[in-house]
Amino acid sequence: MTLEQFLAENKGELQDRWVDRVLDSYAGDAATIFKGEQDRFANPVGYNTRHTLTAIYSLLFDQPEVDLQRLKAELETFIKIRAVQTFTPASAVGFIYDLKAVVRHAVGKQRDLTVSQEEWANFHDTLDQLALVVFDLYMASRERLFQAHLNEIKTMNHMLTKHGCPSAGLVDKTTQLMADVQPLHTQSNEAR
Repeated sequence: MTLEQFLAENKGELQDRWVDRVLDSYAGDAATIFKGEQDRFANPVGYNTRHTLTAIYSLLFDQPEVDLQRLKAELETFIKIRAVQTFTPASAVGFIYDLKAVVRHAVGKQRDLTVSQEEWANFHDTLDQLALVVFDLYMASRERLFQAHLNEIKTMNHMLTKHGCPSAGLVDKTTQLMADVQPLHTQSNEAR
């Protein structure tokens, strides 16, 4: 059996291990929530991670040729999510290397599988190319994020979003002043 056949035959198990390993990169309680909840609306990070990684695995190992443009399109949303989180660049891209570890561990457990140096080299080269694509996407997302933040500062919108609407304080003060004023007692029509 070749490495390519092994990756195809053990697709489900390898994908699940990869997803688990990537979700474990989140802090304690978050990892548990992301792994447990399957609903895409209740758990968008977990859902997107699961969906993207399974699609990436299929694009890498179910096709005769790796299509970097399709991979890039699949990764776009996932990388944007990781770009706004508190990951370092190495951690944000590290999920590609998690796949290497998962495959290496699974292959090591198979006694009847011998992988040639050429197969390992092709496998590592493919994932290294993907890591470069992921890094470019991550940096582009971070750049857009910082550019948006810079534009917000330039237009002073950060003052509105950080401190709320400036007139909100006036409304609160006016409401308080109105509450402090005692209503004037006017004579009713009956008294006239």
